[in-house]
Amino acid sequence: MARGGHDFYPTAVKQPLIIGHRGFPVRFPDNSLEGVRAAIEAGADGAEVDVRLSAEGVWVCHHDRTRGGRKVASLPLAELRGQGVPSLAAVVETLPPSATLFVEVKPLARQVFHRTVETLLRLLEPRLERTMILSSSLSVLVVVGTLLPHLACSWVVNRLPAAVPPGLHLSPHHRLVEDLLPAGVALHPWTVNAAARIAQLAALGVASITTNRPDRAVEVLRG
Repeated sequence: MARGGHDFYPTAVKQPLIIGHRGFPVRFPDNSLEGVRAAIEAGADGAEVDVRLSAEGVWVCHHDRTRGGRKVASLPLAELRGQGVPSLAAVVETLPPSATLFVEVKPLARQVFHRTVETLLRLLEPRLERTMILSSSLSVLVVVGTLLPHLACSWVVNRLPAAVPPGLHLSPHHRLVEDLLPAGVALHPWTVNAAARIAQLAALGVASITTNRPDRAVEVLRG
C-alpha cells in the first residue's frame, strides 16, 4: 500500500487543510474548472475532483457514471468538453503549484484501470507532493501504491471498516470520525458544511476537511 510522503498540513502548526469538494459546488458546477479556481480564490488549500474515463480513455472530471442518460465512458472527450466537463490535465494546469489536489478515482473494472493507471500517474507526476489519490476501491489503491509507493492514498468509506490496511489514509463520512480516532491514521472527512462541525472536527485533529463551502471553512478556521 502507498505510504504518503506528505503530511498534508499547510504549516508547522498542524491544522486541517480546507479542500473544496468538487471545487465550489454551491456556486459552480461540480468538478468544473471555474469551481476549482473559485475554491482556491476563496482561500481553500486545494480541491477534490472525481475522475472517470472518456470514450478515448482520457481522464475527465465527472462524478456520476452517466451523463444525460449515457455512460461517461461512451462519450467522446470533445463532447464532454463542450458540456463543461474538464479533463484532469486541465485541472492540474489550473491549480497553482502550492495547492493540494485530491483525485477520487471512481470504481471501474480492474483490467481497465491496469491499462490506464500509468496515464493517470503521468498526469499527476509534476505535483506528487501535493496530490492524494482517493478511492472507495481498495484494488485501485493497491495498484497506485505499487506503482508509486510515495504517493499518498486514502480509502473512501461511509461505514466503519473492520480494519484499515497499513499505509493508507482514511476519507470517512464525517459522522464516523469520532469512532475512527483510535485507529491512529490520518483522517480526511467529507462532506462537512456546517460551521459548528467544521470547528469540531478541526479540534479533533483531522488532517483535512472536504467541504461544499470552502469560504465558510476559511471563515471558521482562519477568519
